[in-house]
Amino acid sequence: MLARTSFGLLHYDLVGPEDAPIVCMLHSLTSDSGMWTDQLPALLSSGFQILRLDMRGHGGSQAPIGAYRIEDLAADVIVILDRLEIDSVHLVGLSIGGMIGQALAADRPDRIKSLVACATTSKWTGDTDMMRGRLALVEASGSLDGIVDDAMQQRYSPAVREQRPSRWLALRDTFLGTSIHGYIGCMHAVLEHDVSNRLDKVRAPTLVVSGSQDPVTPPAAGRAIAESVDGAVYEEIAGGRHLLNVEFAERFNRLLLEWLSHRTTS
Repeated sequence: MLARTSFGLLHYDLVGPEDAPIVCMLHSLTSDSGMWTDQLPALLSSGFQILRLDMRGHGGSQAPIGAYRIEDLAADVIVILDRLEIDSVHLVGLSIGGMIGQALAADRPDRIKSLVACATTSKWTGDTDMMRGRLALVEASGSLDGIVDDAMQQRYSPAVREQRPSRWLALRDTFLGTSIHGYIGCMHAVLEHDVSNRLDKVRAPTLVVSGSQDPVTPPAAGRAIAESVDGAVYEEIAGGRHLLNVEFAERFNRLLLEWLSHRTTS
């Protein structure tokens, strides 16, 4: 489905029973809503309704030219919620999706029932030289071809390509299918991201999930979020790299469903 916004069209889908609790899922940079394929069956069979959004320039969403801010991307989520007349959701975000989730939980607490922030950070403190190098290469070449292989190694261990070659190829193709404008805009959002001084405003129950082997947003970044949000719970998936929901789907789903079950039962 498509929603018209001030800059163009945003793609989303909403599946599951109409009267069920709604879980809104936000993907990583150079992914799309298909990143959550391994989570959908578990969530649907557990009685949840699932709202998945494609960020600007990702999947089926259009991309305005220029730098974005995390707050711009958070506002896009509100546009979809308002369009669907959804008051509030349980939000699950990974990487930049988790950055957006933190901003929403801090700035729009009325719209977030609970937050699961995965493989993310409250402030970009990662390898800035690497990120700016990728950005410069993409801007110069007009293509993501030169960065895809290195990025895939950061996201998954070799086991994913060996054991699930079709899934690995689909994820790689999705990476390459990202709009150049969307990539550039969202990269600026990541590099300028800083919600660390607003996390004390988060009142939604919060679960932070990190991968022990994540080179992009290492466990220390996840622990810092959990320490800054009152009552937050921290979990670490051993061996997980950046897209831990794919490689460690069974473990991730178990954590997610256990968390959501406690948030949606009276």
